[in-house]
Amino acid sequence: MFKVHRITFSGICAAVLFFCFLQVKAQGKTGIAFLPSSWENTLKTARQEKKAVFLYVSAPGCRYCRQMEKEIFPTEEVARFYNATFVSYKINFEDQAEGEALAKKYGITGFPTYVYLDKDGELLHQSGGGKSAADFIADAQNAFDPDKALFSLKRRYDTGERSAAFLFHYSNALAQFHQTDSPEETVVAQYLATQTPAQLASEENLHFIFSRYLGFRSSATQYFLRHQGQFLPLFKEEVKHKAQRIITQTAQMAGTENDLVLLQEVQQAVASNFRDAERLNALAMIYFYAGRKDWRRYAQETLAYSKTLAGDDWRTLYETGMYLNAFAKDKEAMEIGTQLMKRAVALHRNPENLYLYARLQHKAGREAKATKAAKEALDLAKSTGEDTSDISAFLTELKSGS
Repeated sequence: MFKVHRITFSGICAAVLFFCFLQVKAQGKTGIAFLPSSWENTLKTARQEKKAVFLYVSAPGCRYCRQMEKEIFPTEEVARFYNATFVSYKINFEDQAEGEALAKKYGITGFPTYVYLDKDGELLHQSGGGKSAADFIADAQNAFDPDKALFSLKRRYDTGERSAAFLFHYSNALAQFHQTDSPEETVVAQYLATQTPAQLASEENLHFIFSRYLGFRSSATQYFLRHQGQFLPLFKEEVKHKAQRIITQTAQMAGTENDLVLLQEVQQAVASNFRDAERLNALAMIYFYAGRKDWRRYAQETLAYSKTLAGDDWRTLYETGMYLNAFAKDKEAMEIGTQLMKRAVALHRNPENLYLYARLQHKAGREAKATKAAKEALDLAKSTGEDTSDISAFLTELKSGS
């Protein structure tokens, strides 16, 4: 006689829930299902399955690539949407000849880059950078929206469309378009030219301008520098940090290119738009000589800054110390480096500052002072639970006399 097993409704529900749990867990673990085959096979699969294509381009040492791969790609909502919508493929720019060829084909110069294509391999959209799961899904959805998809907008721009709304959308799409010949600066200038002074001061446009990282001479950058007060209610301390970064990075570029005209423009912008012009001009000169790799003058400018204008700006002193430790061969520059790091340690006593001070003392030939500072750095790092491997290796090096 056969034994009849009685299956209850609650038992069925439990089984179904357990199965769903296993499915979700497996999907979350798998993440985006990147094909292991070649790019040609990816395009062939997309045509067969009538799906769009997602191409992910990364590079070694890319912080946002690691973040996306670890925190975003494996999430359930991202995996579900991308696996249902795309045939996906990933390349490492430096590890594969194929990666270099594809990056060249699509003009990719920044990482991570996300390229979206239709089932026939025609470009739809391209963007990049670190994103939340929701923004990453929205980015993919933009590929199918003619008002947001980069290459749809580009075709409209190339045929002469120039309405304010269109230029606004195209500028936003170009903001994450990693190509050296990107027309973003031109399109942003064209959009801003459509706006009245009152419109430029609107919250939407202030966000639009603040989010741009364009050249020093761009209309967006110049508007931001001239009207920093308008941005303060929205962005608080970030305004000061961005303004200073624009000045220092442009001054460094002027040094690298030995462009004295650009340096003069930076100094004029500082004089016209900043209350602490003396301090900011001093910083500009530090970065100018860093760009020129004139390490002695770089050290001298930072020392003068530390004595008169730095206040508690130990980070600039630390940055100079790092550059001097890495590149300077000049004895005077190295000597100034030890003075800078002594002051940095006095301003902010942490393991990093003490360790860099020890390394500079070692390069200056003061082994006893180097050993003392390195031991202090080691003890402090241990007390705060920080990694001590580099400091320990350095102390071993000092002990061996190498």
